[in-house]
Amino acid sequence: MGSTLSEVDESQDSGNFNFVQVNRAYLRDWRALTRKSPIASEILMYFIETMGRTTNAVVCSYTTLTEITGVSRASVARAVKILKEDRWLEAIKIGNATAYCVNASAFWQASRNQKKYAIFQATVVASSSEQERGFLEKAQQRLRHIPFIENSERAIPAEEDLPPPDQKDLELD
Repeated sequence: MGSTLSEVDESQDSGNFNFVQVNRAYLRDWRALTRKSPIASEILMYFIETMGRTTNAVVCSYTTLTEITGVSRASVARAVKILKEDRWLEAIKIGNATAYCVNASAFWQASRNQKKYAIFQATVVASSSEQERGFLEKAQQRLRHIPFIENSERAIPAEEDLPPPDQKDLELD
């Protein structure tokens, strides 16, 4: 049976939504991973830090991971390969993007009954270096605006002449 909306609300309102839980059985393996590949351990830690409250998934590119870790793309690729082979995470392709789902048996943030939703939602991390040139300036520009008529307003077609103002149309303060 799926979780109800009240169960989701309880997990977020409990005051513990900023905590990540770790299955004690995985701690020894995590230490071994840190010795085997410090970069893989760092990437795993990053995914755990950024995964959503009710999910264990993060969409993130290799370029972003190279910026975060400060290592080469090849090093990131080797680290991700280790994480997949050692079953710390699963990689799910979404077109050209990849969603990384952290092993929900080892790490989770929401109540246990919400772990099954990990592959359906994700935190998306986008790096500025991967965007089009000038994207920051473009982001400052207003997007096209479609006007909406509020209940207190009336639409006047462009061809129609406006009637003279009525006193009730004037704000006299």
